[in-house]
Amino acid sequence: MPSDFETPLIVLPLQRHTHTIIALHGRGSEGEEFAEELFEQPTSTGKSLGEAYPTLKWVFPSSQERYSTVFQEEMNEWFDIHSLTDPAVREDLQTEGLHDSVNFLLKVLNDEADLIGQERVFLLGLSQGCATGLNGWLPFRAQIEESFRKGKLSEFFKSTLDLDVRGHSPATPILLGHNVDDEIIDIELGRQARDTLQGLGMKINWQEEEEGGHLSMLNTSGLDIIAAFIQGQLPPIP
Repeated sequence: MPSDFETPLIVLPLQRHTHTIIALHGRGSEGEEFAEELFEQPTSTGKSLGEAYPTLKWVFPSSQERYSTVFQEEMNEWFDIHSLTDPAVREDLQTEGLHDSVNFLLKVLNDEADLIGQERVFLLGLSQGCATGLNGWLPFRAQIEESFRKGKLSEFFKSTLDLDVRGHSPATPILLGHNVDDEIIDIELGRQARDTLQGLGMKINWQEEEEGGHLSMLNTSGLDIIAAFIQGQLPPIP
């Protein structure tokens, strides 16, 4: 039986609140640990992301603890999965966790959107947190593509995951990054996710690096990419 979701960790802005980033940790981690990792390493400017963007509010949710089929133990994860090399195998294992996690995260996202406006809320994810936001490796990729071709994407989410989700604007920019030398998730899964999302008409900023490994997002070079993306989404606030 999965554990309950905890109240997300909130890091308040240092100045007047203009935007919110909801940051999703990877498998085996939790919100507080991810916050420490994300803010520990500075960007090339010498500042952490929190210091570089003082008007941002950061929200760090934590996943449920559930049984992991891959590791055969209870651990924090957004959803279960049978294989890290081929996520399409036993996709039925993913449905319960995705349903629970996405419904929880939609509430977190909608609460922030009610406070600041939907266009001022960003979603950031590392590893499985990225997949849960539907922009890492893409769960149910083939079914999503087929449903989109048939004009039945909303019906897919409702029938498969029992999810009622708000419509996604194709104009919403998405930063998607993957390293060729990723030792956990093959680069081809990231490329497939990129191609699928672009096929849905979404605006993808694809960043592919040769080196850095699975957690390169937490290195200075990865943080610089995130910082540049954030900067590009922050118009002057009157």
